[in-house]
Amino acid sequence: MDHHQPRERRAVLVLLRLKSMRYLVTTKNFSPKNKIALALRKYRKSMEDWVKPIDGIRRFRASSANAFILGVMFDRNIPAGRAWEAAEWVNDSLGDPGDITALWRNLVEIEAKRLLGFLQYGYGGKAFHRYYKTLARQLPTAAQIILNSYNGDPRSIWNNQRDVEVVRERLEEIPGIGPALSRMAVLILATTYGLLGGKQSLPQVDIKPDVQVMRVFRRSGLIAPKATESEAIKIARLLNPEFPAELDPPSWEIGQKWCRPTSPKCSDCPISVECPKLFGK
Repeated sequence: MDHHQPRERRAVLVLLRLKSMRYLVTTKNFSPKNKIALALRKYRKSMEDWVKPIDGIRRFRASSANAFILGVMFDRNIPAGRAWEAAEWVNDSLGDPGDITALWRNLVEIEAKRLLGFLQYGYGGKAFHRYYKTLARQLPTAAQIILNSYNGDPRSIWNNQRDVEVVRERLEEIPGIGPALSRMAVLILATTYGLLGGKQSLPQVDIKPDVQVMRVFRRSGLIAPKATESEAIKIARLLNPEFPAELDPPSWEIGQKWCRPTSPKCSDCPISVECPKLFGK
């Protein structure tokens, strides 16, 4: 360093050097995780427009909004396709396309035994859901909340609302919708329908830390072996602040197709090169 430089200039150079050193340390610490995040984003781009945010807004039809709430409630511990198909079936069976409140009024008024029988055998002679008994208790309560708080129209939960956290809190008041499912719901609302502010809301939209996502995050070293769901959400925010939930779909699909609980197919995995393969995690 030139000691003949003015003291102020020397101070600035020292400060810049210290900042540079901190940057290099930070980059070194997060470099492996950044590589994983980059690989996940790259794979996401190859997926069939899954979670590709739309431009503009798609409005919910009344009947579709009812089926959406049911789908969110049903989408747990069964294949997603079956959950959403079952939700449509229940909506078509108990609702009325011309009256958005009909579904919820019917769920409140129907006799408990009749509702239980419908949920157990109404899906072509099969149960709509493995937890049909639980849903038989939760659906009337959910219906009462939607009738009392939103005049029977679930679109009031998210319409004219740009605060993602507020919408999540409202959704979580409905029985069966916990933090993971509320995050999934706002992801769909923001990206598929352009609601909650559309693309402007993406920094607020988190991953849904389900079993597939958590397994991929752990084995890839994004989080520690015993890390919590909250820690997975935090690392996604850190690595992809503009849209944390962008890391969700590729992680989920990798967990389902290749990063299986047993006999993972690492050689076929799209992030195999970057992944440290921390098995037993």
